This record gives sequence, C-alpha cells and structure tokens, in this order.
Amino acid sequence: MSRPSEFDLIRDCFASGYPLADDLITGVGDDCSVIRPPFPYDLAQSIDTQVADVHFPASAPAHLIASRALRCAASDLAAMGARPQGFHLALTLPDNDPSWLGDFADGLRRTAAQLGLPLLGGDTTRGTLLVITVAVQGYLPQGQRLERSGAQAGDDIWLSGPVGAAALILPTVLAAPATDNQATAPYYHPSVHLGFGQKLLSLASAAMDISDGLLQDAGHIARASDTGLSFDACSIPTAVSREHPRWSDCLTGGDDYQILFTASPESASAIEAAAMAESLSQCRRVGRVTAESGKVSVWDGAQLLNFQTQGYEHF
Repeated sequence: MSRPSEFDLIRDCFASGYPLADDLITGVGDDCSVIRPPFPYDLAQSIDTQVADVHFPASAPAHLIASRALRCAASDLAAMGARPQGFHLALTLPDNDPSWLGDFADGLRRTAAQLGLPLLGGDTTRGTLLVITVAVQGYLPQGQRLERSGAQAGDDIWLSGPVGAAALILPTVLAAPATDNQATAPYYHPSVHLGFGQKLLSLASAAMDISDGLLQDAGHIARASDTGLSFDACSIPTAVSREHPRWSDCLTGGDDYQILFTASPESASAIEAAAMAESLSQCRRVGRVTAESGKVSVWDGAQLLNFQTQGYEHF
C-alpha cells in the first residue's frame, strides 16, 4: 500500500476536527495562517520543541505524545496570563505511517479541544528523528502580561499546585511507555492552568511555568527580577511527604507545568479566591521574595537545605 503524500497527511489528519477560531481568516492548507486580532489586545507567542527519546519515549503511543507536546507548549500561555488563540504544528517524521499519524492526530484533536486551541497551520518533513514543534499564541489585554522580571522583595511566592508527580513516575513511563492511567497522567497529560493564569494578570508581580524543576526555574525569576527567592520546605505542595526518600526530586525533577508566581501580600485573599474558582485546592504560598539578588534557597525551619542538582539541564 502506498504511503500518503504530505498534502494527503494534512488533509486526512490535520484539516478538520479542531476548535474553531472566530478571528481566523485563513488556516490549514495555505502558505500562512491569517488572523484578525481584536482591539485592544497584544499577541503573546511561544514555541516549544520536543525530541524523541529526549523529551518523551519514542515508543510511547502517538496520542500520548501529542497530548504531552501540546500541553507543554500551552503552559507558556498560562504562565503569561494569555487567553489561547491557536497553535502551529511542525512535525519531523522518520516515517509517514498512517496508523501512527492517525493516532497522533486523534490525541492532538482531543487535547486541542480541552485547551480551546485551534490548529492554525504547520509543516511536515522527513528526518531521522521524530521531532515535534508546537508554536502557541494567545491574547493579552494591551499593556498587561506576566513576566519573570516583576518580583519585588517582600512579595509572597506561590505555587498553583503540587510538584513532583511527573518526576516520580518517570521511571515507570520509561519502563512501560504505553501505560496510560491516573498514575502517568502528570507526565502525559500535565495540567495547564490557562484560566488561573488569566486571573493572575491583575494579582501577580512575576510568573513562569515549572518545566525544568522548581528550584532551577525559580532561579530564572530571581535573576530576571534581581531578587532572591526563599522557600519554606514545609509549605511546598509535593507529590510525596517531606519524609519520603525521593522528596527532593519533587523540587528538582521538572515536567510539572504548575505556575510559580510572586505577588504582594495584600493580594493573598484574592489569589486564594481565584484558585478556589479554578478548583486549585493545593495552590499555596511557599515562601518570600528577598533582596538577595539571584539567590534561591530552601529552608526547613532554621536549616538551609542543600540539593545535588537544581533541575533538568538541556545541555
């Protein structure tokens, strides 16, 4: 049986079944997507690339790979407080297997519907490795956005939810990549807090999503804001208790995609109300922003904790 051409792939797998975008003029199948942005809004854009056997097991079912790829990219919109507008997809494929592509497209459509992200266009090409690149974009009220550089000494540090579940389940995922159940959901189907991110626009001073580990990503806020971030170990919501032998992995393992943010103490009750409205029952204050430029620390009472690693290193 002959394999489908690039244009057959687009028509059969990616041309329909995605959420509709009211502002989309030209979409899948043309040289460019064309949108008409509403006024007065700014356009937020982010791009995320995942490589087989680096960011996900190559032997995992295609629908799980699709779910993870789109959710990881969309998390950047949540961290900036943007309302989703759509996404572009670029696939590098070792083989254009129709069965694999059909499963991938099914997972992508389901995830796009859950996140409210229309597919705007993309590209497919052949290569030696499976590589998935997702570019997401969304709208921000003009002049409003959450950046990493706004934290102020005296601000509270918050986490939208628990960290560590994805890191702790990773050995199981690598040993049995096809496993799709509640235990592996934090890895393949990470939560993306788009609604909560939008609520934080008027409440948070700085924010980012946790992809490479809580401590490592906290360093990005600390350096961008020229402040320090001091965490209370007992306040951090984690997948296992403080006494668990792998507790430290919860702070350094990554792949959580919770929102780490800072805010004035006066915003605490409004943040708690916003978290309740989004059913984020484990959103917690976890520390305080300090004047110690670029320093990230974790305290257990009066004891400063040390960690062998801060998080995932790309190189």
